[in-house]
Amino acid sequence: MSFEKKWGNTLYLSMSAIVLLSACSSGNESSRSSATPNQTSTQASVSATPGTPAAPVKIRVFETDNNQPVPGGKMMDDPTIKYLAQKTNTDLDWVFLPHGQFGDQVRIKFASGDIPDVVQSWGINYELLKNNQVIPLNDYINKYGSNLKKAISQAAWDEVTIDGKILAIPEGQIGNKVLYVRKDWMDKVGITTPPKTPDELLTMLRAFRDKDPNGNGKKDEMPFSGREKLDWVDNVITMFGADYFARVVVNGEVVPGLVSPNMKQALGFLRTLVEEKLIDSEFLTNKRNVWEQKIQNNLVGAWVHAPSLSWDWQDKLNKSLPGMGANVIAIPTPKAPGVESSGTLIRASNKSFMITKAAKDPAAIVKMLDWLASQEGQEFVNFGIPNVTYKKDGDKINYDSKKDADDKTVLWRFNSFNLVATNKDIMEIQLGSKEAADKMDSTYKVAAAEGIKNIIAGIPPSTATPKPELEWNGTLFQEAAAQILLGKQPLDYFDTFVKQWRAQAGTENIKYETDYYNSKKK
Repeated sequence: MSFEKKWGNTLYLSMSAIVLLSACSSGNESSRSSATPNQTSTQASVSATPGTPAAPVKIRVFETDNNQPVPGGKMMDDPTIKYLAQKTNTDLDWVFLPHGQFGDQVRIKFASGDIPDVVQSWGINYELLKNNQVIPLNDYINKYGSNLKKAISQAAWDEVTIDGKILAIPEGQIGNKVLYVRKDWMDKVGITTPPKTPDELLTMLRAFRDKDPNGNGKKDEMPFSGREKLDWVDNVITMFGADYFARVVVNGEVVPGLVSPNMKQALGFLRTLVEEKLIDSEFLTNKRNVWEQKIQNNLVGAWVHAPSLSWDWQDKLNKSLPGMGANVIAIPTPKAPGVESSGTLIRASNKSFMITKAAKDPAAIVKMLDWLASQEGQEFVNFGIPNVTYKKDGDKINYDSKKDADDKTVLWRFNSFNLVATNKDIMEIQLGSKEAADKMDSTYKVAAAEGIKNIIAGIPPSTATPKPELEWNGTLFQEAAAQILLGKQPLDYFDTFVKQWRAQAGTENIKYETDYYNSKKK
């Protein structure tokens, strides 16, 4: 069976929903879906006479409430929604659905024939796609999305593109984890450049162990630390091209990095760290608060965490180690010989907005989202309404964060409308410090420049029953890894683990992902 036919069997709606969805795509709306931007005009512009302002375009949106206190009642009565509508000449019916039931609520609405103009998703909503309810956006973005193209990375666009068709507008993000190092420790032990290979990383960690970089004379340094269940050690593992969440091709099959030969090499390296006392002895059991306390107490020289927290770490160390010159930097993830890409699996997008064939004016929707990606739009997303929660004096922005928080708008506004991964100017205002913005910006650049590509990006969900026990944090891998790292089993015990994993995983999902991967190469 071809992958395309198999895909057709993996996703379905009830027969009544299919009939209703098909009805939505018939007649005039079907013809609109194939129209180019030049052929599409707003409802208002059809009837407007020359010189008459176009009437606002009505747009209905389904979006999660992100577990935030979102506005209720008529949306156009809310000042934040009203401001967005005024700036984009729209009349917005922004429907917030409970985050915990968002998927179920959307499916119920689809099944009842309630298809909005825009549906928020994460990546691609395959129910809409399978039922031919999605408008490809390439032409609209090229004509009306100059800010979107500038602000959103190609990697993010790739995550919402199938067969060359852009099916959603993604929120850019830099979701890779990064390897943090105490630069002041490097300076004290004579390491002048960040390590580029696993061997060079070992050299640095040994110097941290032996040369007393924290200066207390106790030799109590933990060169590297992680958290329970082998969490937050990702960039050490990905030096070898393995990642918990990425897929790799092994003997013609697409398999999780968890069971790849590269993971065996990574566990061998971690075992060396254990044997040489280069890693916190409690790294398999550290809770978050204990782990963070060790770092803040000047005991840890390197660790893995999110790029968005680089200034948070620097600020914490400034406060816990006053006058000691602590300097936290993110370094590129070293690479083992022959490894093409290191760093964690690329996650370049967060939420996304898909435009359906119910939309009478897709161009107006793209224009609205493009405005959100403009400098003016980013100021709105991050600071709120001018002269209410922020004021501009020339190029200077004075942001009243307290009022924004008191008005209970800041969190839902950002989560709902943000499309831009980073903006250094915005960060400087938010953080109130050029030093902080520079630190964040340099960290994001490190994260954005590396990462392992998702070779099955865009794959529809499989119908195979999920088996959480076979994931990276499941019992099978955790027990095997612990046995190897603590020296209770030889490194070759990994091969036994792989056999056990395959026996429990079966072949259905491996074949499904392999077929998809091969279909994309044709």
